Amino acid sequence: MAFIRRIKKKSGIYLAKVESYRKEGKVKQRVIKYLGKEIDGEIVRRVKSSDIGVEYVKRSLDIMAIDKVADELGIKEIRDKNILALVYSQLMGNRTINKMGEWLRFSEIPEVLGIGEVNSIGLYNSLSYFDEEEFKVIERRLKEFFMSIEGSNRSIVIDVSDTYFEGDSLEIESRRGKDGKVKKLRQFCIATTFKEGFPLLYSSYQGNLSNINIMKDMGMKLGEEGCEMVVMDRGMSSIENIKMLKSLGIKIICGLRKNNKLIDIIKGIRREEIYRRENRLELKSGSVYIKGIKDLGGEIIIVYNPQLEIYRNEQAFEKGIDIGEKLYGYSLIYHDTDLVIEEVVKRYYEKDIIERAFKQMKGVIGIRPVRVWLREHIENHFRICYLAYAILSYINYKLEGTGISGKESLEILKQGYKVRLVDKSSKDGWDLWVPLEPKGKEILKKLGVVYKT
Repeated sequence: MAFIRRIKKKSGIYLAKVESYRKEGKVKQRVIKYLGKEIDGEIVRRVKSSDIGVEYVKRSLDIMAIDKVADELGIKEIRDKNILALVYSQLMGNRTINKMGEWLRFSEIPEVLGIGEVNSIGLYNSLSYFDEEEFKVIERRLKEFFMSIEGSNRSIVIDVSDTYFEGDSLEIESRRGKDGKVKKLRQFCIATTFKEGFPLLYSSYQGNLSNINIMKDMGMKLGEEGCEMVVMDRGMSSIENIKMLKSLGIKIICGLRKNNKLIDIIKGIRREEIYRRENRLELKSGSVYIKGIKDLGGEIIIVYNPQLEIYRNEQAFEKGIDIGEKLYGYSLIYHDTDLVIEEVVKRYYEKDIIERAFKQMKGVIGIRPVRVWLREHIENHFRICYLAYAILSYINYKLEGTGISGKESLEILKQGYKVRLVDKSSKDGWDLWVPLEPKGKEILKKLGVVYKT
């Protein structure tokens, strides 16, 4: 029987494959093959360069990073590994399911997930039957995990975006999207943490449903989840929604649309009352002037932006529009929190975390025009994108202080390939990962990924 023997010499420890045999009544050993030198517990193989062949090259290190984070978040517990393959793939590029099976052959996704050959039929079947109850369990675990990181900051930002889809499985009329195109739409509403942008809750809706009505539904869900404070855009706010959130014990920071009553409030304040040094507030985007008035069981904050007023007035003049009594440069924020108005205005205008979330979900992750037809395909595609964004948001968090975003980190790591080498004479094989630039090594260390060079 052959075994590995460690041979100690002055120059170091060498490893050899040996076998025992008996000669003249004594047990002796013969060397079958010298394997190489042992350095720090690892074998440095001794193979002639002419005998080394490449069996395959596969995309690897970005997959290892994604897999490590998915495991830490509990996403890897999904039973159907084809679903995980779709989640991982969403973070790695834009490709259709029809072409994904071939692409996966050149990645390590099947290996890290422990699945065999992946084909488009299997992926479509998984997309059809992704267990909704299983997803809800994972969504709840993610919420609890992310809220534990946020700590005492229990504010939630909520907004709506839309995307196109193909097919006739959803009988709704086409309408104009945010980019001006008229097609069938599906809307995607997501709630994220205020500080880190972690996803907490999502729901999808027909494209012809108003944001106000979407908020009525999401408000009830947030109440069930024990949400303490919501920050939302004026497109989702209404008197009815404010009353509903109040009844659920949820504090509110929201923009307000200018109806007749609110226009009268603005007109009731002379410009010199608000355009004063003591009312000035510096934001990331520039300076505004603020003044609060008690109303609606809380406070309405009038925000005056002189730069915006000048810009909008000039636009109107160029188009030949009589500005009359138009209130360009004025906007309204409502809140019923215990925060001072300066903090309220900052939270409202600096809520761009949700916009970054949608940008990442539409760009990096793939909530693009959906090229699937069946209703369950559309809904499960959103769930897959949601899980992919959860992974990306946590990568962003773990890389804080490095100056590298989650998106940038995956771009750097995709250059890391695993090469499977083989000794042509012995047919022995071993793996080798191509060297990474220093940034890549720093990323892997931050994410806790261990690999061999």
